[in-house]
Amino acid sequence: MAARSNLTQRVLAAAVFGPVLLVLFWVGGLPLLVGLSGVVGVGTWEYYRMQEQKGLHPWTRFGVAASLAWCVWVYEFGSTSLLFPLTGLVLCLLVLALGRGDTGGFRLGDAEATLMGVLYVGFLGSFALLVRNFSKAEMSEGGAAAFAVLILIGIWAADIAAYFCGRFLGRRHPFPHLSPGKTEAGFVGGLAGALVVVPAGARAFGLLCFWEGLGVGLVVGIGALLGDLVESMVKRDAEVKDASAIIPGHGGVLDRFDSFLAVYPLVYLYLSLLQAI
Repeated sequence: MAARSNLTQRVLAAAVFGPVLLVLFWVGGLPLLVGLSGVVGVGTWEYYRMQEQKGLHPWTRFGVAASLAWCVWVYEFGSTSLLFPLTGLVLCLLVLALGRGDTGGFRLGDAEATLMGVLYVGFLGSFALLVRNFSKAEMSEGGAAAFAVLILIGIWAADIAAYFCGRFLGRRHPFPHLSPGKTEAGFVGGLAGALVVVPAGARAFGLLCFWEGLGVGLVVGIGALLGDLVESMVKRDAEVKDASAIIPGHGGVLDRFDSFLAVYPLVYLYLSLLQAI
C-alpha cells in the first residue's frame, strides 16, 4: 500500500511539474533562466543541508548566491570567459577560509564544501542553458528548442524505464552500499529507454541523423545512471534518505534532478565534439 501511495504521489508531482519544465525549455530565454535558477538555488541549499549532517558548516547564503550568479553569467556570456567567475569564486572562498571557526581551526573544510556545492549544482546545472542555446548550422531556433525538450524527455524515459524494470525484473544489486535499491535490470532498462526515445525523436523531427541521435541517446542513458549514482553517494555520505521533502513522492530537488545535472553537461560535450569534426 505504501509503495502504491508513493507511486501515486510521483505521478501527480510529475503531472504538475513536467509540463512546466517542457514549456520553459521550449520557450528558453529569461523564463528558462528563472525556472533553472529555482532548481539550482534549492538544489544548492539541499546539498549544503546534507553537508551540515556531516558536521561541516558551508556558507549557504554565499554558495546559493554563487550558484545563481553562475547561471546568470552563462545566460549572458555562454561558455566563453568561464575562467573569470571560477577564479573569483575560488579566491573569495580562500579569503573566507582565512577566518577561524568555533573550534579555532581554519575553515578549509567549510570552504571546500561550499565550492563543491556551487560546482555540483550551479556549474553542472548551467549546462541546460548551453544546450538550449547551442548553435548548430543545421539546427534552427525551433530545432534547438525541440532538441533541448527531447533531452528532457529522454531523461524521463530513462528514469521511468529504470524504475519499472528495476521494480519488476530487478534481482542483482551491483551497488548494495551506494544505492541498494538500484538493480542491473534497472540500469539496462534506463539505458534502453534513452536509446529508444532519443534517436527516434531526433530522427522524427529532423534534428540529427540516426547515428548522431543514437550517440545522444547513449550519452543520455549513461548520464542518467551517473547522475543517479553520484547523488546517491552524496546522500549515503551524509547518511540521509532524501535530499529534502519538498516534492511529494520524489524527496528533494536533487532527488528529482540528479540525472539532469549529469546529462546536460555530457550532451553539451557531445554536441561540441560533433560540431568540431
